[in-house]
Amino acid sequence: MIGKSLLGAACAAVIMAASSMSPVHAATPREFLQNAIRGDTSEIMLGRMAARRGDSPRVRDLGRVLVADHGIAREQASALARRMGVSVPDMPTRVAIRERIRLTPLSSETFDREFTRFMIGDHRQDVSEFRQQIAMNSGPVSRLARMQLPVIQKHLDMAMGALREPRVAEAQTR
Repeated sequence: MIGKSLLGAACAAVIMAASSMSPVHAATPREFLQNAIRGDTSEIMLGRMAARRGDSPRVRDLGRVLVADHGIAREQASALARRMGVSVPDMPTRVAIRERIRLTPLSSETFDREFTRFMIGDHRQDVSEFRQQIAMNSGPVSRLARMQLPVIQKHLDMAMGALREPRVAEAQTR
């Protein structure tokens, strides 16, 4: 009896831990909009870091593109949020803040590799969330997601290309 209770408790703990690791998806268009704005702020912050500290020209270029494109996306999303009466967050995500702290001591190809790995994972998640929002067909928020999705896909492609660059890829084997 105790064994079954312990097994049940262990299973419940595993399920709870797994659910806390999976990405949080916005339940409403308002939440999606706020998450998108936080994401844009995060990409601008990390993009500036890459533009300054990247070793590879491709990584520095990716950083500059992230700053420019997410600056535009943030303005578009913020304008829509204000029209909808949704508060506009001004802080990056906790995940992005942790990533900035993790990247700070890194340099050279190691910085490039870790930055691009993070951007690949982050943009894959963004693509998924934006596609979900588009599928919800929830008016102006879904239209904004549809308009911004190709730019997010471009960033994912750029990050994947930078990671394949020989200097960055070689850092993976060190």
